Amino acid sequence: MSAEPLAEWRKRIEEFLRADRTREITEDGELLFDLQHTEFRMEESQGRLLLHLWSPERNWVRRIVGLAEQDDAALVLHVERFGRARPGKLVVARPRRRRKQAGDRSSERRMFAAWLRRLLEREFPRSALEGLTTSPDLTRSFSGLYARARLREGERWWAVLGAGAGETAATADGALTFGLLWLDWNRRRFSDRAWAGLHLFLPAGRLRTTAARLTGLDPARVTVRLTAIDPEENSAAAVDVRDWGNLETFLTPARHAENILAAESSSVERIRALAPEEIEAIVPAGRGELVLRFRGLEFARAAGGRVTFGAGPKPQPLRPENFSALQALLDRLRRERRAGGPARSPLYRLQPERWLESLVQANPRALDPRLDPGHLYRQVPALAAGERGVADLLGATRDARLVVIELKASEDIHLPLQGLDYWLRVRWHQQRGELAPAGYFPGRPLKPDPPELLLVSPALQFHPATDTLCHYFSREVRLTLIGLAADWRRSLKVASRRQVRG
Repeated sequence: MSAEPLAEWRKRIEEFLRADRTREITEDGELLFDLQHTEFRMEESQGRLLLHLWSPERNWVRRIVGLAEQDDAALVLHVERFGRARPGKLVVARPRRRRKQAGDRSSERRMFAAWLRRLLEREFPRSALEGLTTSPDLTRSFSGLYARARLREGERWWAVLGAGAGETAATADGALTFGLLWLDWNRRRFSDRAWAGLHLFLPAGRLRTTAARLTGLDPARVTVRLTAIDPEENSAAAVDVRDWGNLETFLTPARHAENILAAESSSVERIRALAPEEIEAIVPAGRGELVLRFRGLEFARAAGGRVTFGAGPKPQPLRPENFSALQALLDRLRRERRAGGPARSPLYRLQPERWLESLVQANPRALDPRLDPGHLYRQVPALAAGERGVADLLGATRDARLVVIELKASEDIHLPLQGLDYWLRVRWHQQRGELAPAGYFPGRPLKPDPPELLLVSPALQFHPATDTLCHYFSREVRLTLIGLAADWRRSLKVASRRQVRG
């Protein structure tokens, strides 16, 4: 490289980098820097140009060996990375328009993928990384929320999946679902390779759900390595699932609900009299109040003798002068929250899982003739995460075997692992002999066998990935998929039943 083009290249590159700080820098398709939060410096060394870039997260240096193209939109450079024989392609350009949409975090996810590449190269220097991407693939149920890749260690391969620190807790909790699907696809796609298992990289503060779920998988079918990461500290640490101690679960004594029901019944007696066959009085787990539900939808609640009502986010106190407003709400619930009701009505659409739960509670034998209708409990034990978009029931068969029931009214890829969550917690309390002392199943000595798990959903609403995920469950989990007829709101009928595990 002669001195003349060297000076000219340096000028052109510096001017381009300074001209528009909204641009971003990618190397071989991976996002490295956002110029809004990045400083740069160029210098000449031994007849070559060096480009230094640094941000609060990282420092980066490349040797420029060629200027491939430049126009108003983009600058493309050929660069050498120290220790690498082949040059790469560096692109400086504005972000794609789709990434400017509100809530779109694809730039951050690409930057996380680039950070994960560097981490893997540092932690596994003798390994080879392949196919690192954050691009979604809806056909194969690969989410764009995660970075995924393949890592070769000697003769063995790992499917890699990671989530950045900026992702939500729900995204971190969903990593095992998408990780197992990524591993399973790679096993089938590259069947000639020896697959060691799945390696998950999750933020250090968001590991508990995944660590607990790993205890419910079959080690003969899958090996999972879990690593806690902190991109700000540029650190990674292997997680020993056995060190995570107690599950986040608790049992509310059955008498707690009985006491609240007895204390508050008189304050809601007039309301229940309006529709005694349709209104349910429930004490939700972890709440010190009595709630009234109409076909699963909460519309009134009582605590300390004080009653509020409303099906929306802002309930109002019940007084003699507005009792007619509560009657009007209940009349509307009768018209709209019914089988064949107006599908566009919020009162029809809200809380479908609770609606389904109320039907199962009223007639559990329609779901499974072995169920004992006298012993069926809602949300026992309670999960610390609270509302999960599913309904949990705990019951027993007539021959005294525990049954865990997970209900979902619409397609959900996470249903199998959510069911496993609940199963693990029931099993935890069962093994410690805590159910009977807490007042559950009185007079019914239960078998010590592991609980059965029933996943219940409209037959056409099971996600296509359900069987794949269930394949990796522990052999202790006797799992049955129960598909309901599409008109389950009108009549609870089983359209299909299939045991897939145990």
